Amino acid sequence: MIVLPSDHYVEGKKIFENTIKQAVEIAERKRGLVTIGVKPTRAETGYGYIEMGDRITAAVPTFKVERFLEKPNIEVAKDLILKGNYLWNSGMFVWRADVFLREMEKYIPKMYRRLMVIYRSVDTEEEESVINEQYNLIEGISVDFGIMQKTRKAYVVKCEFLWDDIGNYGALSRFIYNYRGNNIKGNVFMEQCEECAVFGKDKLIIGFGVKDLVIVDSGDVILIMDKNRDQEIKYLVNKLIDEKKYDEYL
Repeated sequence: MIVLPSDHYVEGKKIFENTIKQAVEIAERKRGLVTIGVKPTRAETGYGYIEMGDRITAAVPTFKVERFLEKPNIEVAKDLILKGNYLWNSGMFVWRADVFLREMEKYIPKMYRRLMVIYRSVDTEEEESVINEQYNLIEGISVDFGIMQKTRKAYVVKCEFLWDDIGNYGALSRFIYNYRGNNIKGNVFMEQCEECAVFGKDKLIIGFGVKDLVIVDSGDVILIMDKNRDQEIKYLVNKLIDEKKYDEYL
């Protein structure tokens, strides 16, 4: 299985393909759970980090995972970069399905048992009802928390291709036009503004004397938020869901 998030930017097709082939080879030969690590280029607080252990191959650099570190604060992130033996956790994974299932059975057995109930119902008349019942009973947990941080079978391939996670507005702003120290898209005018990310649409957005903001015009909704808190957008959406009266905007 090769798990690739849909909102990532990758540049360097051939290097990317070689990296994935290396990960597949390690997953097969070592029966390991392999992740792709990215060399940090800045003190990023929105990503998890991977500490590299012993190197196991001289081809595409591959290491045993010493430990996973969840999203750090800015000071810790700076220290990790200075140490030089940490990579960003890209969220890309490669593993054999049977190895992954064994590790799931070991570390998150409740989820494993429910998935096996679903598996046994496949191609039966009860398949849909069993999926609905069991899936709603599963307690959501990420692969990182549930398995990768606990397994002794984790390996990391250090990628050499260009990579970025554009799953939030701050990251997406790195790919749009830089205008007077701000990143803008659409119908936007900025005066005496700094480090803002503005995504315009039909209306003219005028910024004056503000800094570190994300401003998004999506048509029926205008979002204005602190650029340094764009990782909290899921929290914001959940608050709107709780209010009920905003359902038509979600």
